[in-house]
Amino acid sequence: MTLPAVFQTAFGCTLALSGLYLTCFLRFYPQRRIFRALFSFFKGSVSKKDGQEGISSFSASAAALAGTLGTGNIAGVAAALVSGGAGAVFWMWVSAFFGMALKYAEIFLSARLSREESNGPISYIQKAFPGGKLAILFAAGCTGASFGIGNLAQVNAAAESMYDACGFPRILTGVLIAAAVFLIYSGGKKQVASLAAWFVPLTGGVYLAAALWIILPRLSLLPGVFRMIVSDAFTPGAVGGGMVGFLTGRAFRCGIARGVFTNEAGLGSAPIIHSASCPSSPEEEGLWGVAEVTLDTLVMCTLTAAVILVTAPHSPGSDSISLTAEAFSSALGGWAKLFLAGASLLFAFSSILTWEWCGESALLFLCPNQTGIRIYHLLFLAACVLGSVLPVKAVLSISDLLNFYMCLPNLLAIFRLKGELKTKSPKSSAYKKQKLQIPFAE
Repeated sequence: MTLPAVFQTAFGCTLALSGLYLTCFLRFYPQRRIFRALFSFFKGSVSKKDGQEGISSFSASAAALAGTLGTGNIAGVAAALVSGGAGAVFWMWVSAFFGMALKYAEIFLSARLSREESNGPISYIQKAFPGGKLAILFAAGCTGASFGIGNLAQVNAAAESMYDACGFPRILTGVLIAAAVFLIYSGGKKQVASLAAWFVPLTGGVYLAAALWIILPRLSLLPGVFRMIVSDAFTPGAVGGGMVGFLTGRAFRCGIARGVFTNEAGLGSAPIIHSASCPSSPEEEGLWGVAEVTLDTLVMCTLTAAVILVTAPHSPGSDSISLTAEAFSSALGGWAKLFLAGASLLFAFSSILTWEWCGESALLFLCPNQTGIRIYHLLFLAACVLGSVLPVKAVLSISDLLNFYMCLPNLLAIFRLKGELKTKSPKSSAYKKQKLQIPFAE
């Protein structure tokens, strides 16, 4: 097994076991509140209103969801199927199920312990480990991840999709995305959140409708598809049988890794966005994260996988975004490639906006001056252009590595502060004001 495969396996096992432990510790509380979380999300979509001191919880959740509704839902799912087979989808589900506890915990801690706007994980990491070294590691990893999962991977998939659909030059896609990001961010982070509040439901709804349009006439194929997903999930790896063969199996390795890529549970990105909101309570804010994981992986990714598997495109050399494009076009006609290219472009753009928010917030902790921020912005825009021409496998490998350096300090802090997760918090519309008075360190 290659070194990247070993790393993927270790990273996936760490996240899966962490999610399992927190799920048991919380007695399945996040999973038992899935429908309540979804109700809050859809209710918030029709009553969104930013507060005076920050953005609304729905705007924060939409912005966080915009960061995950990117290439993971289109290119990431296809890449998992190509590399790990149908069984990878099962392990994406497992990643999402246990990831709900991780995302609930990190957003809860951010709402309860964060002192500064958009500084969520750094605040609770410093509370858990006052020395500051792990907070620095997280901030450095987050800044780096904003270039990997948040930029290079997104632009790469969008550029590939545009090229496959209409021969649009890849590098020109990168230039156009960079220009659009520059224009939007000149309006500030609140504008990004406001954009996400209407953009995510609209784009996600159109994509969902197109996927259902393909799946519903082929419902008779779904039982066989789900049987294949489950049976392939437990096929041992080629290196041997038993537990070693299972853990090194391509389905497990690719499914868990791509599951993280899609919902970002445990990475610490969502708490940065949610720390800018005005929550009624940490518990309620944490449930927004449950809705994000459910909609992103269990709904959107499953639909993408189902479209690919029921249409079963088999063009030689199909990989990543091109496989999804072939699946849609085989059922809907040639115009579907243009539709998917547009969806990929919009999903990628929303993810890039959210991740620049995360990267900038982390960099402010490392380098609290405007010169560093200006340099970061220039490098981020340059990465938009570079990502359009890099090989997709190189981009995904870089993203996995950067995700690990961001994730490790976040997980350690969550476990150190897990007692806070069972502490009742006051419920008030002015909770933001109350939590600012909580002592930062004991």
